[in-house]
Order: sequence, then C-alpha cells, then structure tokens
Amino acid sequence: MTSPKLNSLLPLLLATGLLCWVAVYNGYPLVYPDTGGYLNWWGTSYRSFFYNLFLAPALLTHTLWPEVVLQSLIVAHLLGLVLRVVFGLDRPLDLLWVVLPLCLLSNAAWFTGFIMPDIFTGVLVLALFLQFFCLPQLGAGEKVWLFVLTVVAIAVHFSHPPVALSLLLAGGLLKLASRKHTFFSPPALRRGTVALAVALVLLLANSYLKYGVLTMSPGGYAFPLARLVADGPAVRYLREHCPGKKYALCDYLDQLPANSDAFLWTSESPFRKVGWIDGYREEGREIVVGTILHYPLQVGKLVLRDTWRQLFMFNNYYGIVSYRDLPYPTKDIKARFPGEFTAYADSRQNQSTLGLTWFNCLHWSVIKLCLPLGVAVWLAYLRRRRILPVLFLVAFAVAYGLHAFIVAAISGPHNRYGSRLIWLLPFFCLAAIWQMVSAHRRQA
Repeated sequence: MTSPKLNSLLPLLLATGLLCWVAVYNGYPLVYPDTGGYLNWWGTSYRSFFYNLFLAPALLTHTLWPEVVLQSLIVAHLLGLVLRVVFGLDRPLDLLWVVLPLCLLSNAAWFTGFIMPDIFTGVLVLALFLQFFCLPQLGAGEKVWLFVLTVVAIAVHFSHPPVALSLLLAGGLLKLASRKHTFFSPPALRRGTVALAVALVLLLANSYLKYGVLTMSPGGYAFPLARLVADGPAVRYLREHCPGKKYALCDYLDQLPANSDAFLWTSESPFRKVGWIDGYREEGREIVVGTILHYPLQVGKLVLRDTWRQLFMFNNYYGIVSYRDLPYPTKDIKARFPGEFTAYADSRQNQSTLGLTWFNCLHWSVIKLCLPLGVAVWLAYLRRRRILPVLFLVAFAVAYGLHAFIVAAISGPHNRYGSRLIWLLPFFCLAAIWQMVSAHRRQA
C-alpha cells in the first residue's frame, strides 16, 4: 500500500515532467535575447532584478535545467490546486489527465521551458484568483505559499505590478457589486493587496539601493518612449518643442525609426547615440510625460488600437529562433554555462528544427475551438450555479483584456505578450471536460 502523500506527490512530479517536455524535446531550455540579461547577479535598470534572483539555482549549479523544473513544478502545483478547489477534481490522477493534453495542445509547456519571467504572468493570475475566491478551501500552508508566490510573480517583471493592481481594482468593483447580489461571496482582496505592497517595496528598495532613484523601474521609461516614437506622437512633440527644449534627440529627428525595436536595440539607433536607456533617463522621461500630456487623445487612440491588436496576438511567434550566431544570449550562456554550450548550440531552437509552424497551426485551431466551447461550458456552469468555475473564466477574460491594455500602453503589441496568458483558456476547457467525464463515471 502507498501513503496518501505519495499518491499525491507522484502525479505532481509526473505533471512537472510533462511540463518540461518542450525543453527536453528542444535539447536545451528555450531562450530569448533577454535571457542573457537575467544571467548575472547585478541585473539591469530595465529588467527586474528579482528574476535574476530566481535564476540563482542555475548560476550556482552551472546549468539552466533547475529553472525549467522549478517553473514546471510551480505551475503543476498551482494547476492541481485550481483543479481541486475550483473544479472539485481531487483524485491524484486528475492532475495528469488535464496536464497531459494541456501540454500537447497549448503553449503552457513552451513557457515553463522558457528562461524568461513570462510564465509568471499566468502564475500571478492563478495565485490571485485562488486568494480572491477560494480561501475557505485552502489550508494554512497553501495560503502562505500562495502569498509568497504572488509576491514573487509580481516582482519578477515590471509589467506585473500594474497587472496585479488592475486585477485588485477589478476585484474591488466586483466586491462593491456583490453587496447588492448574493450570487457569490465577495472576493477577499486583503492578501493580494498586501502582496502587491510587499512586491512594490522590494522593487523600490532595489532601485534606490542600486541606482539612487525611488522608482519601480529606472529604465522602464524607454519602452513607452520607443512606442511613442514609432507611433509618431513623440516625434510630433519633439518637432514642436525642440526649438525651446534642446533635447539631445532633436539632432536626430530625421533619423528616428518607425519601429520600436529598432529604436531600442539597433547599434545605430539615435537612442544609442544620446546615451541609451541609462544615459537618457531624465530627458526620456520628460519626453514621455510631455507627449502624453500634450496629445492625450492621440495617445489614447493608439493605445486602444494596439490593445485591440494585442487581443489576437497569442501564437508562439515571439522570438523562438536561432541565436547561435548572435551575441545575445549566446555569449552569456557560453560564459556562464560552458559545459552546456554544445547542447545549447545543437538544440532544435538553434538548429531551427523545432517544428514551430506546425505547432502554431495546431495552437490556433485549439484556441478557436476553445472560445465557443468555453462559452458553452461557462453557461452550463452558470445554469447549475457552479460559481467558482464561472468566476474562473470571467477572471481569465478580465485578466487577458487588462494585460493586453497594459502591455499595449507600455510597449506595444507582441505575440509573446498574449501567449503568456492564453494557455489558461484551454486549461479551463480541459478541466471542465474532465470534470464532466469524472462525474459521468461516478454515476455509471
């Protein structure tokens, strides 16, 4: 006979292994140019230092594989909690029957095997949802773990504090609405609020100690600046104000690119010539604020346009390409993990043999199927007054929309951003299907 703890632990470990499959198939964890920036102990002003800390096991063991396992374990455990408290699926094997098709049909495993903080966007949404609506079903240890995980998820990426804040505000509106209706219990917002406060304190303290400025992201201004330049309002602002302000960028007005990535990252960009992210902070922030204040309607229209575009950008076209012959992240991986460099260079990603085009076709088809299926299942839950699954899909939809708005406002639309959260939709559908199958088996 096996113990109950072992019965629960084995499916969790197997689910963790399933979530590692993309990295294993690739022959190495998936990487991105930004991955190299996270592989040091000091960080940068435009990326969160706390994901650098999360990568400490890799830096200490000289291999990236612990990070894939750790990210996969976090997601597997969270999914198990959601299945138990939201869908009532508490048998040990329920987790495997949901995670297996999720890994094959969604991009969840592409993000757990990706050495970037992007997987924590979904982790943040799940952790906040469980604390908003499911506290009575959670044990004391689970509550502490979810609180800590929420702090970590907020702190590892600079877009996550506004996402968390917007979800708390949405929860506050829901709480006000629930006073007049007893259809569901009002969300519990205190833990999420405290977690956000703790994460902000950590981010502010790190910024002040390292850069001497009390701001969440000293270099974060560069991304909206690049977007405003590429979209045009910042160029218009400069043309109107250069005669009086004498900004350094005024000397390069005719060279400003109409592409935000070119503005930020190319070696010949005017932004590089005026000091780049750390050297142009004061003027850059002034240009961003001045552009927004002078042309609020134009900027607002552009944000709404980009938000609409972002809603439909969720496939895996976000930079999973070969970097073997490029400096980033290749030089950092070679320096930090010399024993793994051959595996990195020979990975399917760097050999361009991942089969991503085929997977994207499958993924797009699955999402198109899940949209009507999710609505139909949601209506079925609503008729049966199964409140937690109803709230889960609503929370996903709200989070997806708010996240699209935030990243569009900060940086502009990108497939990588939408891909961070879209896997929660097939997870909802698969959990609902397996719940119905389990209920039918019990009745048979």
